[in-house]
Amino acid sequence: MEEKILSSLMLTSKRLLSWATKFERKRNLFYELLNIDEEYYVGIKGFRGVGKTVLMLQLAREFPKSVYFSADSTLLKPFSIYEIVKRLVDVGFEHIFIDEIHKKPEWSDDIKTLYDEHEVRIFFSGSSSIDLTHSSADLSRRVVLKELPPASFREYLNIKKNADIPRYSFGEILERKFELTQKHMEYYRYFSEYMTYGGVLYPQNGFYEALENSLRKVIIEDLSALRSINVKYEADAFKLLYILAKSPPFEVNYSTIAKRLEISKNMAIRLVHDLTRAGVILPVLPCSKKGVDVKKEPKIYLTIPIRMFFAKKGVEINKGAIREEFFVNHMKRAFGICYLKGKRGEKTPDFLVEDTVIEIGGESKKRYQNPDYIAVDGLSPERNKIPLFLFGFIY
Repeated sequence: MEEKILSSLMLTSKRLLSWATKFERKRNLFYELLNIDEEYYVGIKGFRGVGKTVLMLQLAREFPKSVYFSADSTLLKPFSIYEIVKRLVDVGFEHIFIDEIHKKPEWSDDIKTLYDEHEVRIFFSGSSSIDLTHSSADLSRRVVLKELPPASFREYLNIKKNADIPRYSFGEILERKFELTQKHMEYYRYFSEYMTYGGVLYPQNGFYEALENSLRKVIIEDLSALRSINVKYEADAFKLLYILAKSPPFEVNYSTIAKRLEISKNMAIRLVHDLTRAGVILPVLPCSKKGVDVKKEPKIYLTIPIRMFFAKKGVEINKGAIREEFFVNHMKRAFGICYLKGKRGEKTPDFLVEDTVIEIGGESKKRYQNPDYIAVDGLSPERNKIPLFLFGFIY
């Protein structure tokens, strides 16, 4: 690597590390990553726009002799990860932070070799589709891989509104619903704003343009890392997101996807699996029943705020799904939830979380389906009702 390129890399790193100081608030994952044993390399994966780059820069500022670079830099295209890192080690760096590592071919082989040489510690980030066990070099014993999920409602408020809301457990929300509603009711007014601009942390000016660009890159670039894709596959992926945005979750299953996209059911299953791996959708499976073979057709939800992205494009979205989507986006990432599946035409509550049945609904929702709790719009924690926004404080 030429001296000019190395100098440019180091100057860019210094500038970005300085730029990161303006982000005073940190995602929850920051503190977890900070305490991982130094024996391991650290990987961060996640949907585009959730804050991986800022997190990497914040971490880099905590370690001595650190340098940051993005693997998709045009200047660095002629060089492998191994070549770049070895040059940086020669200069004297001990902690190297590599963004967008999946953009480099053979990156996992290079990371394995560098780990085995024990000259430097590496932190890296990549797309949601990264899988250490299925890469060309098995890194599962060498790298601790963590997912940075979309920002929760709590994190959004803490970062964007300078709030200071702690994390609450599921049990605390159930048991302290009145107290927590009184304590945090001022933040209920931001619920709609979060569903519109939350999850990813782009500035509101140009928010949806940035989100659209991210979605295109996820489908065109990240999915291609999972399998060979063609133009029809790309079009089907976008069309599936459109179908999901305008439909209630229970109306979309593998068979309807196959019919609407004119593909086989197996291809529909594969598409859902790929978009799940890419962090774009969240499927929730039905709860299993003892001695009963439950058909494993998931309810399929979108990652916040993709449904509202389609609404901004003029698509008439299913508004009833917004409440469920808020609940699923928070609870699925914190717990193993499932949905309760009844007989054809039978009304059943929505979700089972641990041993608790939760129904999702508007302020006038009645308990005719006999759930343990109803998560509702508004601020009324009467009887078995819990304001839905409180579940946004889970992680």
